[in-house]
Amino acid sequence: MRFLLLWVAGLTISVAAPAAGQSPAARDSIERFRERIATIGDSVTLLDLESSMIDRARTDRDNALLHVRLGFLAFRLGQVTGENARFDDAAGEFEWAAEIEPDWPYPWYGLGLAELEFGESSVIPFENLKQMLGRDYLSKAVAAFANAATVDPTFADAVVDLATTALRQRIRPRLEVALEAVRRAATTEAAQVAPVQLALGRLERTAGHADTSVAAFERYLALGGDSGVGFLETARSLYFASRPQDGDHAYYRGAALARSPRATGLYREDFGWAATEDELREFDLLPQPERVAWLRAFWLRRDVADVRAPGERLTEHYRRYFHALEHFPLVSRHRRYDVIHPYRNEQQVFDDRGIIYMRHGEPDDRAFFQAGSVNPNESWLYARSGENLIFHFVATGDIQDYKLVESLADVLGPSTALELQTGGPGSPEAVELFGSRSAFDPVYQRLAAFSGTGRVRVLTEERRYGERTIEVGTTTDAFPLHFDEALGGVVRRYVISAPTGRGGQILLVFAVPGASLVPEASSEGVTYRLGVRVAVMSAAGAVAYVDTTRTLTTGAVLAAEQYMTGFLAVPVPVGAHTLRVAFDQSRRGAGQVFEDTLSVPDFTSSFEMSDLIVGRHGSGLTWVAGTDSVSLSPRGRFPPTDTLQVYYEVHGLAEGSPYRSRLEVKKEGGGSIFGFFKRLFGGGGPPVSLRFDGVASGATTRILQSVDISALKPGQYVLRVTVEDPQNNQRIEREATLEVQGR
Repeated sequence: MRFLLLWVAGLTISVAAPAAGQSPAARDSIERFRERIATIGDSVTLLDLESSMIDRARTDRDNALLHVRLGFLAFRLGQVTGENARFDDAAGEFEWAAEIEPDWPYPWYGLGLAELEFGESSVIPFENLKQMLGRDYLSKAVAAFANAATVDPTFADAVVDLATTALRQRIRPRLEVALEAVRRAATTEAAQVAPVQLALGRLERTAGHADTSVAAFERYLALGGDSGVGFLETARSLYFASRPQDGDHAYYRGAALARSPRATGLYREDFGWAATEDELREFDLLPQPERVAWLRAFWLRRDVADVRAPGERLTEHYRRYFHALEHFPLVSRHRRYDVIHPYRNEQQVFDDRGIIYMRHGEPDDRAFFQAGSVNPNESWLYARSGENLIFHFVATGDIQDYKLVESLADVLGPSTALELQTGGPGSPEAVELFGSRSAFDPVYQRLAAFSGTGRVRVLTEERRYGERTIEVGTTTDAFPLHFDEALGGVVRRYVISAPTGRGGQILLVFAVPGASLVPEASSEGVTYRLGVRVAVMSAAGAVAYVDTTRTLTTGAVLAAEQYMTGFLAVPVPVGAHTLRVAFDQSRRGAGQVFEDTLSVPDFTSSFEMSDLIVGRHGSGLTWVAGTDSVSLSPRGRFPPTDTLQVYYEVHGLAEGSPYRSRLEVKKEGGGSIFGFFKRLFGGGGPPVSLRFDGVASGATTRILQSVDISALKPGQYVLRVTVEDPQNNQRIEREATLEVQGR
């Protein structure tokens, strides 16, 4: 039975003041011994050596050097045999040596190593209970390493391991002990050891001292530390200090210099919190010179996907990282899973709450339920434009480790969850648990109200939803824009050809009600400012991003029925894309996000037609296409007194080739209303046929037609234009919707 020389609950360091310390010869002797036994992988040889050394120790009981060697020998036997008792034996030998020579660093250092290994093999629930009392292996290891650093601050290995262990545990008193020990070491010759500066930088950052942390990492780099590691840690501290531009520079500089497996692994782990498995594999196959460009594209894809400015997602990544380190750390490296845990991972930094937080950020709502026999639990809600995401976490048998479960019923344990799933009566606690999440989704109201087979059906639905949510939550990431209020704006998008003839462009026409905007006084009257961001994504990544501010100056404040209007043309390549448009009125904290899918055809290679742009004369918003001035109407609502303009392009016809065009308007859901037209295609001219023949003007034929809608009754209509190529027997059509208002 070994004894303990220090009271780890308070981390009180109870060693004698440094005297002569451990001689260089004794240190060298220990290191040579460690190097020799590290090459022995045969337990029989190690046991024979141990037996002979024990025989000597029986007659030389106060030989501290001999006990230190025996401690490292028992430690090596534990590594080779996997027997946990061997680490306990090692700790006993180191404690004996520390009693004999309390001012030697090696006994304390060895004790710290032994406590780490012994504790890591312990039963998790007991280990966590010990941690609450300050008697767990991490606390003991911190105290032992701290003693080693106290008696000899120049002993760099002890200083570094102390910092590493305290950072893993992330308990404030232990971190303070570690920081003080490493700071003290940094005033000695140990300051010239690069890993000491690296440890100091990490501890200073954890303590909230960003600038001091950056200075330590700069010294680490100056001492020849790994450039990739040093610049990544510098970047983290700069982001922690709210200096994103400097952080961005250090991040990518480090990526360019990251050549060692250690540095590459740190970068991979860092962006891996947001990456997909395919992206991780892609990164692994890249040659080192291509990784910087790949990382820039990786983060830019996420910026564009959520209509963020370049660099916003990486800044948010580190905000999430430091928040998760503070609130969702994983203490034990041994995670115990049960049948209720569908998601399992091997990382050793965060519990499952941290994993979801790193990918999706702050949830929109949280819920908890406490009762005597119910496991600690949390549920998070993320409001999404499609299907909301709801995650359930439960800590079973380990109060420090929250894991994802598919169903809220799993919080009650496997047996109770099975009973409920098979129609069992449940319990009052189950009803209260379901009711505690009723604000998240109506399904939980039903689970609280139903029983028997009714509850079984709803539970099955809820479990399938949970399965989908976990899959989405652990394989995707998001940073959606959130606004306090919606602006109530509208956007119409049109796919047309690009002026260059290559690819296409999206013409975005928008209107925002004046009542949603905050006016600013100016020398010219009243000014309104509206931030507009446009992001276009393809399956391969970002293809276009625009961030601009539109300004409107008027003589007076806009009335409630008046709108701020505008348009924006965005070049895009051929292919299928996702479009996101965000409006932002920062002075009011209001905004709006629109999302759509679209396909841009190859206008140069075949018989193609653009979208239909429907506007009205005198709208005040005009876009120039070639020699045509096209009126725009973002709201798509027209009084019957208006004369419409219909603009479209026909592509793929040789100059001088004939074509036929037909325009028809139908009541949405009704039949043709051609008879309601009085005048078509001629403005104020006489009535003409609904069909007409034309001649192509070249690769792009622009057509602008006027339509009188004075005979239409109020309602929703579909306008369809059909164009035929009689020479090649080809036909193509496009539709647009419009609303005719009452008189």
